[in-house]
Amino acid sequence: MIGAVIVTHGRLAEALLEATEAITGKVEGIRILALSSSDTTDGIRDVLRAAVSEVDAGKGVLVFTDMFGGTPTNIALSAFEEDRVEVITGVNLPMVLKYVSHRSDKGLGELSELLKDYARKSIVLAGEMLKDKK
Repeated sequence: MIGAVIVTHGRLAEALLEATEAITGKVEGIRILALSSSDTTDGIRDVLRAAVSEVDAGKGVLVFTDMFGGTPTNIALSAFEEDRVEVITGVNLPMVLKYVSHRSDKGLGELSELLKDYARKSIVLAGEMLKDKK
């Protein structure tokens, strides 16, 4: 199983895991890091590395972050290891749910690509769908 760490500004990581578990039930192999303005870069990096080690069952780890260029992503990039730790930005609920569904049946690279594509497709202008029905 591919492990995961969700790293975000504020409590977004907590909310994503809570919403995921409300839909799927208890999820093992995911850790969250909710960053605050009082956290230090070195402190966050140490906690992230420990979380990655904790969820790594030998199949790799995905580190989800909220936005490219933000502190969570910049720190997560220090954990990147080709074929072992991948960082994926723009985390959203559909992405986490898809991760839970496929973390045991895909490799790290394949799952990363699937999640990137799926997350993009999950963003919809609902009004456009209504226009198409008229």
